[in-house]
Amino acid sequence: MIIKRASNAATPRFVAGLVVMLSFIVLPGCATTSIFSSYPSQIQPLKQQVINKQYKVAQDRLEKHRSDNDKILYMMERGRISQIAKDNDASIEDFKQVIAAMEENENKARLSLSDTAGQGAALLTNDNAIPYSGESYERVFVHHFQAMNYLFADNVNGALVEVRRANEQQKLAFTKHEDEIADIAEKQGANAGNDSKFMASFAALDVAAGRVKNSFQNAYTFYASGVLYEVLGSLNDAYIDYKKALEIFPDNPYLQQDVLRLSKQLGMREDYQQFKKTFSVPLKEPGDGQGEIIVFFEHGFAPVKQQVKVPFFVSSQVHTAAFPIYGKIWETTSPLNLSYGDGAVLGQTSPIVYVQALAAKALKERLPSMLVRQVLRVASKKQMVDNTSGLGQLAIGILNIITENADQRSWQTLPNDAQIFRAYISAGEHNLLLSNGTASDTISITVEAGKKTIVRIVATGATLHTDATTL
Repeated sequence: MIIKRASNAATPRFVAGLVVMLSFIVLPGCATTSIFSSYPSQIQPLKQQVINKQYKVAQDRLEKHRSDNDKILYMMERGRISQIAKDNDASIEDFKQVIAAMEENENKARLSLSDTAGQGAALLTNDNAIPYSGESYERVFVHHFQAMNYLFADNVNGALVEVRRANEQQKLAFTKHEDEIADIAEKQGANAGNDSKFMASFAALDVAAGRVKNSFQNAYTFYASGVLYEVLGSLNDAYIDYKKALEIFPDNPYLQQDVLRLSKQLGMREDYQQFKKTFSVPLKEPGDGQGEIIVFFEHGFAPVKQQVKVPFFVSSQVHTAAFPIYGKIWETTSPLNLSYGDGAVLGQTSPIVYVQALAAKALKERLPSMLVRQVLRVASKKQMVDNTSGLGQLAIGILNIITENADQRSWQTLPNDAQIFRAYISAGEHNLLLSNGTASDTISITVEAGKKTIVRIVATGATLHTDATTL
């Protein structure tokens, strides 16, 4: 009888303890993570507001998340929206906060108190309890977009600092990626045989992920730094970065023309002859009274993660859990067509980075670590069930049901892809007609002889957001 009464008394105490624990771990995260509400569902209304050019509404909705655990993610969204709205001052501050938060995370010890709390909460709930720190390709884009902010504020040197930091992020990501592979291989241990079956469930990702070598090399950023070096007259540095971009994305005709042009201009005879033999593009050089137009075209929104139930094995038993996946296998990219006001064709853009491929590759690279955490989560919850009974088991069962959600967080307002265009045109005022088959607009630009006019166009749905500056 005494034992029985003690057991009955322990169960309510356990349930009460569980409720208190959840109030500290789960409830504070509801406003800052996606433990109960998927992140894509939170951001979808803001994307529509961007399409409708209701920028201020979207900015205000994101402002309240400035101090959240997931502030890095929300401020990346706000910085991007502010930039599309041409609110460069706000965008600069948003990205400064993101960069500071990322640097703070890097400076913390791996097992800091906050990280331990997030990992512990994740074992009881899901990966959404871990504060979002940003994928490597997203970190690169933070610095890339900050560079664009400075560029359109006529601060070329500030812009160059940021693209250098973006390119440095790519180097750091490579080293980190190698370390993560080794760490995961060690943790997988005896379950390695089951992992192949688990990974096979995500084979559809290979359609997009197979288009890139890894998730962090971005030719678009190297190209931007090459343009900035040219503006500052550092042709050798520009040539180096164009070649890096070409190595990542060899099929872009404008990159091919740039390395052909600069190899000749810099007297790189062997390179010039090799490029001339390899590429069928014409050598383009400026004529008298001509300036240059360089177009950065960012199309669509990044892909959205969906949730799927995937089986995996723990101690020879089959378990099913929620994991993220990209539903669309591949979204076809459409070029931006450029024409003069009189209808004469100027040309069209060509892709230089597929963000959808980087995102798919990043998820593919993350899957082994997700599986490791899920195995630990199952073991942790099983131990909780084994150590209680009655109402305690019921409470844990309910907790498992309501928290079994995949981590669908990612930077949603990133473009689906980025494209470039480059041409020499006569100096003067020009009205350019822009169209990508879905959206169309007209932009007026001033081209100066011997200078570069940078045109940045962001396509969201049936809307084109445009900006231009001459350097």
